[in-house]
Amino acid sequence: MDEFGTLDIHKDREMAEAGLPYKEKVRQLLRASVAPETRRAYASRLKRFFAWCETEGVSTAFPTSPEVLAAYVASLADSKAAPATIEQILAAIAAAHRAEGIPSPTETLLVKKTLKGYRREHGTAPRKKDAATIEVVRMLLAATARDDSPKNIRDAAIISLGFAGAFRRSELSALDIEDLKWTVRNDEEVLIINVLRSKTDQEGQGMQKAIFPGRDEAASPTSLLKRWLSLVELQEGPLFRRILKSGLVTHERLSSQSIRLVVQQAASAAGLSLDLSAHSLRSGFVTTAIRQGKTERSIMNQTGHRSVQTLRGYFRREDAIEDNAARGIVNYPPL
Repeated sequence: MDEFGTLDIHKDREMAEAGLPYKEKVRQLLRASVAPETRRAYASRLKRFFAWCETEGVSTAFPTSPEVLAAYVASLADSKAAPATIEQILAAIAAAHRAEGIPSPTETLLVKKTLKGYRREHGTAPRKKDAATIEVVRMLLAATARDDSPKNIRDAAIISLGFAGAFRRSELSALDIEDLKWTVRNDEEVLIINVLRSKTDQEGQGMQKAIFPGRDEAASPTSLLKRWLSLVELQEGPLFRRILKSGLVTHERLSSQSIRLVVQQAASAAGLSLDLSAHSLRSGFVTTAIRQGKTERSIMNQTGHRSVQTLRGYFRREDAIEDNAARGIVNYPPL
């Protein structure tokens, strides 16, 4: 299995027999077509599938027949795997077949019907993480302000910037100091951040996010980021870095998984019972912006969403009462 998660079964041989050059370059471009985190996730799910095939005595695991894949879906159903988990595994198997130029068994009627049957029997709506709205972010920042340790200074910058820029955790992790540009607009200092690559921009066209200062300097994303930059005293390299227990700031880029932990640890320190992750900052920005009456287009300019429908999925209603058309609808006129 290579880095992309596919089996080196026949492509190398076919290219060699055809005398085609640049074999390694082709494989490199194939790998580059998928985000690194997605590649790792695919490889993990494929490993799980191939292990099952070995246990069940399946002689040909790849290319995968519809019958074998349907049986695997049924076994996952027996183990009470969530429908969303099964779909993620199927996405990895489909990607592996596409990378080898082979029709995917996931598109066959047998596999689709098997998955549909499981959804009908056991399907439940996936639980979304709670949104870190502006009020929640303020509490997270208060939890990081209990001392001036390098970790707290860094974490406050991550949380405030993640919210104000509606960043994905992978985007925050990938930021370099060189991606920051300070400018003045209408007597207000604004930070422009170049996002060179994101989940929906795998071809690297890039986008810019504008970060505006807040009225409260203790919670202002620009102020908190300047504080972090003043601490690290660096002009280039990863913006957010791993910090040792001793408080030493390393040159190592902070991983996207660590950024998730930053949010969860701050939530725990704040005593919040909400189910938060790094993605909560992004959905919290969308929810807060919608509640403040911002237009969908202006929100998409910051989030980078290409679909209004996807954007709307990020909005978290507080409860059934909020923004409900039923309010006042039963105030019948007098007879």
